[in-house]
Amino acid sequence: MPRMHTTMVVMAALAVLAGPISPAGAAQQTPNEAAAEPMLGAINETRAKNKLDALRESPSLIGSATRFSHWLMANDSFGHLGGIQASNRFALLGEALAMHTGRDFSIKGTLAQWMGSPPHRALVLSSTMRWMGTGVTRGRLGSTAATVWVLQVGRL
Repeated sequence: MPRMHTTMVVMAALAVLAGPISPAGAAQQTPNEAAAEPMLGAINETRAKNKLDALRESPSLIGSATRFSHWLMANDSFGHLGGIQASNRFALLGEALAMHTGRDFSIKGTLAQWMGSPPHRALVLSSTMRWMGTGVTRGRLGSTAATVWVLQVGRL
């Protein structure tokens, strides 16, 4: 009996040390991915205040915006390219970029930047676009710690 008791105690200790078991197939979100979700909510909250329908999340636009934010940081660049790399099902696409110094995500500050710029405000409040995706990356642009946001919107 003592051997059985010892085995049970060891197994219980291992279970505690292992921590909570996540559901099968559940992937851990990176901090960047976790920040993108509240940005989607903040954009839709702003749209609701302006009596506009919510934009729906598009996996294609989320992937494209995320890849582009990483590309901008990796290439020490900040600017639009010739096209948006999203599903060709979209008949119309648009993009807004934002950059600020530091490593905080500054969701409200970034959205305020977009709303303070007439072309970006028009994109956020577009009644034509129905889908959106955001991506964010923290790192260095030049010698400065920076955070880069990409918003991509589309209409099928």
